[in-house]
Amino acid sequence: MQKRTMIQKRKLIVLAGLFYAALTLFGQQDSRAERYLQAVSDQFDMNTPYLIRMDYIREDLMQETSGEGTGVIWMKGLKYKIVVDEYIVYYNGKKLYSQNTETEEVYVSEPDPDQPGYLQAVPIRIIKSYALDFKYRYMGNTSFMGKDRVEIQLYPKDITGPYSLMKMLINPGSLKLEAIQLKHKEGILYTMIISEKKEHPSLDEQSFEFDPAAYPNTEIIELLE
Repeated sequence: MQKRTMIQKRKLIVLAGLFYAALTLFGQQDSRAERYLQAVSDQFDMNTPYLIRMDYIREDLMQETSGEGTGVIWMKGLKYKIVVDEYIVYYNGKKLYSQNTETEEVYVSEPDPDQPGYLQAVPIRIIKSYALDFKYRYMGNTSFMGKDRVEIQLYPKDITGPYSLMKMLINPGSLKLEAIQLKHKEGILYTMIISEKKEHPSLDEQSFEFDPAAYPNTEIIELLE
């Protein structure tokens, strides 16, 4: 009986030690990740317009269903336009327009920089302000889509937001960002694989605005306070 009690105590001590180590690890920034995160940040100049093409996979981990497709992003600084299937999202630096071309509706809101949802609304913030908004870990090399990639995991410091985990998959040779994975708290995993990224000098400011004249039958729904 005494021997069994001692074994149980040892197990508890080991478990407590592992738990403490995990808390310590998650509470710190992993310096091994900073080289890769900074390299990714340097690939995006806030004054340069870009065109990015991507393939995406949406997996419902609870229902065990998935879907895939392609998307295009035009961006400059904080501003962007994203087209994915029937959805178009515009952000002009102040207002966010979320359009569904099938239902002919567009929702207008103003993301608050002080709220966790701002990271979701302004994705370049994730790349440029990783040290401010995230805790991060270097996970080493991993196989992704049959290719060798460096995996960096990022955890939002503000845990009230919709996402619990983000992964960056980076080319170990060129240090280019190849893919991003976002895990939603509701069990949805989004994988975005970059197929092309190039500068787009002809991009103008009107690209980031919803044009009612181009969609005359679309209902505009204001969510502004």
